Amino acid sequence: MTLVVDASAVAEILLGTSAGQRAAALLDEHELWAPQHLTAEVASVIRGWSLSRQITDEQALRAFREFESLGVEQVPMMSMLPAVYDLRHNVSASGAMYVVLARAAQCSLLTLDARLAASAPDCALLP
Repeated sequence: MTLVVDASAVAEILLGTSAGQRAAALLDEHELWAPQHLTAEVASVIRGWSLSRQITDEQALRAFREFESLGVEQVPMMSMLPAVYDLRHNVSASGAMYVVLARAAQCSLLTLDARLAASAPDCALLP
């Protein structure tokens, strides 16, 4: 079964935070999907935590190594941009990509972003 994961969930999973542990418990044996911009978003989150000294360089580099082992299939989104645009009044463009992908795949979206989850109650899964 497929599960779309967003950067908020993936970054916390990689760093083993308590929120990440709750999210990881929901991965089971799902096939993980995300829009193709996931790598940039995860890198940005980890960079921010590193610069603000919430994590060490060693933790950041370990998270990057573990990211690949999650095996998230990153999906091109060009053909779904009209649906992303349709959500412009409720969700950021990057957030809308996760929602649109989950809806297209008819699966849940695992997120730790409460605002995103509230804007997509039909598919969002907030641990």
